[in-house]
Amino acid sequence: MKETSRYTAEIEVIGVLKEYQNRGVGTALFKSFYVFAKEKGYEFIQVKTVKQGKYKTYDLTNSFYKKLGFKELECIDDLWDKNNPCQIYIMTI
Repeated sequence: MKETSRYTAEIEVIGVLKEYQNRGVGTALFKSFYVFAKEKGYEFIQVKTVKQGKYKTYDLTNSFYKKLGFKELECIDDLWDKNNPCQIYIMTI
């Protein structure tokens, strides 16, 4: 977790090994994060990933966050580099 403001907690890094994907592990990790962020008094959660359509692996990541209920906030084309546009998703706690 990374605090990006007094109102917002960011999922800085989260990952599940391929052999454990689609078994509820990522969702369980997220639910724990959500409860922790709520207990700490945050109002929003944000996450950054590579924009949909750039890489198959990140398309799966985008789908995962959307399935959890995240909404697109903005895409910053040059935050990381021109080949990896940064998609920012947000969620209200």
